[in-house]
Amino acid sequence: MGVEVWWSSLASADRDLLGLLDAGERARVESLERSADRGRSLISAAMLRTAVAAHLGIAPADVVVDRTCAECGGPHGRPRIVSHGTPAPSVSVSHSGLLAVVALVPRGPVGVDVQRLDDLDDPADGRAWATREALFKAGDPARGDVAVSELRPPLPGYVAVVVAPAGQEVPLRITHWPQPIPA
Repeated sequence: MGVEVWWSSLASADRDLLGLLDAGERARVESLERSADRGRSLISAAMLRTAVAAHLGIAPADVVVDRTCAECGGPHGRPRIVSHGTPAPSVSVSHSGLLAVVALVPRGPVGVDVQRLDDLDDPADGRAWATREALFKAGDPARGDVAVSELRPPLPGYVAVVVAPAGQEVPLRITHWPQPIPA
């Protein structure tokens, strides 16, 4: 199985999605000051649970996401799926502007980044920026161990890159959640 990439947009943010999240995730969403930040956080967390649930064949409420920071122990680290009995996929999440993206692979390092080009000092550096971010999210693996693939974001004005274990990057399976994003 290749890389699973899930896309969503801020337009899909709905308070009903809070029901998919655990108490820590809900508190994180509600602690953010700006409504756009709350929406992006909500969409990302709900889509992560939904993507992992679909991959494992379980309910989103049964997905356990650990976001413990490796440096300070706070609840804001890179997401890690905790699984009981079934091998857990590796996951990565990113959001920028109106878009959110989740990538998962059955095993190995994965990193994904989406960036709205207008938010960069040099939009021509967008692909390089997204590549650096995706490699960082994958744990900075050796380049020979991973493949870097440019993604086609569902909206213009964005760049996105996924880093996955070499050999697992093809084919990419793309899902638009909860429905296709109108361009």
